[in-house]
Amino acid sequence: MKIEEVISFLGTDTLSATFSSKGLKYLSLKADRGERRIEFRLAGRKQEQDPLTRLIIKETLNFIETGRHDMPLDLSDFTAFQQSVFEAVSRVEPGKIVTYKGIAEILGKPGAAQAVGSAVAKNPVSYFLPTHRVLPQKGIGICRTGAGHLREKFLAHEGHDLSQLRGNYICTRKKCCME
Repeated sequence: MKIEEVISFLGTDTLSATFSSKGLKYLSLKADRGERRIEFRLAGRKQEQDPLTRLIIKETLNFIETGRHDMPLDLSDFTAFQQSVFEAVSRVEPGKIVTYKGIAEILGKPGAAQAVGSAVAKNPVSYFLPTHRVLPQKGIGICRTGAGHLREKFLAHEGHDLSQLRGNYICTRKKCCME
């Protein structure tokens, strides 16, 4: 996959990231949210000297191509329960999906689907924690902005028929363009 294809897929040419000594702590598809700015268009030039930028670009390419990555993640700021949710989510194979209830059951907490959904919503590292593979039981809402749009792109890219995953509700976020 070429850099231009990644830019088109993500819908941006610039990410922002924050790292700790343990790994990636935060990743945003907005340029001004993290401590470090990652510009895909400059990948072959000056940023090539920066190993963390090179790593983000390499692992992004790998994730889009294979659905897997080797990016070290630092999720230590989260509760033990949230970390267990993130660990379970990271084990969902490319091309597979599971519900919030399914993750709760995997964790031995069958009544915790709502808590799983809350943890999934706090995903700090975008696609490197494949929360797009974890869906509410009622399906995905119709949404064309932000994370909802990227979720749909990843799900379609991994072979899912979005019409079969869609629920019968429309996103109610104030900034959703479907309102």
